Amino acid sequence: MSARHYARVLATTTLPGSTTRGIAAVALFTAVQFADGVLTMAGVARFGLAVESNPLLSAAMTAVGAGVTLSVAKAIAVLLATVLHGLRCHLAIVLLTLFYVFAAVIPWASLLG
Repeated sequence: MSARHYARVLATTTLPGSTTRGIAAVALFTAVQFADGVLTMAGVARFGLAVESNPLLSAAMTAVGAGVTLSVAKAIAVLLATVLHGLRCHLAIVLLTLFYVFAAVIPWASLLG
């Protein structure tokens, strides 16, 4: 199977029991990751590094800066979601997206609002 054919198959694969394409789950996950990154950056700029609850991210932010840390962390998250898409684990992507909305985006938006 050529790379082009494989990419087309992945892009048109639908979610189980749905007519929604799996790539939509990856796109939404990516958008939520971007929102979380922007909100985290705003929170750290406003309240300092102590507001970040993830100790790994907080340590990395101290070492190399918030922008670099968040960019790398979010890029890795999107890369891993793309791997899940390739494995047709779309439910996992959907659940991770919901988790980030309720555990990260909404709390940041409330704190910053």
